[in-house]
Amino acid sequence: MNGEIATDYLELPLAQTQFEGFVAKLERTKPVVILCDGDVDGLGAATVLWHYLQRHGFDKQQLRVLQPGKGENAFSPETGDMVAKLQPAALFVQDLGIRDQEVVPGIPTLFVDHHRPEGEPPAAVVLTGYQWRPVPTSSLLTYLLCNGEGEVRDKAWTAAIGNLGDLGPEQTEMQAAIKEQKQKWLREATTLLNAAKRSTQSEAGCAAAFRTLSTAESARAIVESETADVKLLRELKTEVQTELNEAKRTAPKFSKTEKVALLRFDSPARVHPLLAQSWRGRLKDFVVIAANGGYLPGKVAFSMRTNVDINLLDFLRSKAPGMENDESEYGHGHDKATGGVIRTANWERLQAALGF
Repeated sequence: MNGEIATDYLELPLAQTQFEGFVAKLERTKPVVILCDGDVDGLGAATVLWHYLQRHGFDKQQLRVLQPGKGENAFSPETGDMVAKLQPAALFVQDLGIRDQEVVPGIPTLFVDHHRPEGEPPAAVVLTGYQWRPVPTSSLLTYLLCNGEGEVRDKAWTAAIGNLGDLGPEQTEMQAAIKEQKQKWLREATTLLNAAKRSTQSEAGCAAAFRTLSTAESARAIVESETADVKLLRELKTEVQTELNEAKRTAPKFSKTEKVALLRFDSPARVHPLLAQSWRGRLKDFVVIAANGGYLPGKVAFSMRTNVDINLLDFLRSKAPGMENDESEYGHGHDKATGGVIRTANWERLQAALGF
């Protein structure tokens, strides 16, 4: 974590008012969809919101928690169709980015996010922490929005898992939860839950991860559980570690024109972010790119990380301008952590622009 103590956000009171106003208008007995990322930040945010809504009178049976499919995002047609089939009265979108698009037109929607916004979706309530200092993760931001009157204080540990997993800022209630739960158990639970999205069984894995986090009483209970869901997560964790170990055998290549290092490999698992992160500390003066040609047919999935004083979102767009207009995933996310999933031909174009 970045070590900054996040206690008094000046932006929070207005954001809480907007959040509570959105929820107050919803019918408690109608279907509601929570669409979240499948990593622990998205799952932590969804868990806090799931409990908050139930405690505010929403029918548990009418709450559905979903994640975009492999290679998809919140704004993919496939994701929109998946949400629309449930005919929800409202939609919450957490930790999946913000663009000038609707997920499903006509459905009241609220976004909670901390990535750099790329426009504002029409007719939606957008609550972003991107400009807050220090930037809260989606888990932390959701917790702060939901806990105005202490409604979800007992679920601070689930937000802490998301905050830890996404290297979020220190915060008084998160630190108290970490101390109570013990960091050892929180970290082990984080690794187990994160394996879901990274595995080759991400759809089943993410569903199991959410069920596990949302129903557990503690991080230790997750780690020591013998449920079918946790047994699956353990299998996925082993798979991800095996794939990562294989990917770590890849030697970096260096650009002829830029301070960029490239690790090109093939794996069916989503280990490219882990590989880029692992090299980030070893190549401190470089932008590190881990590019995975085995994740999706006909595409290259890549992740970028750096310690260099550079905004990766701007850097990526400057090297291949216009590519974001015809690709579903390109240059979204954080200033120091981004990537994409692009067709192989466009990857070759980007690779050449980067000096390889």
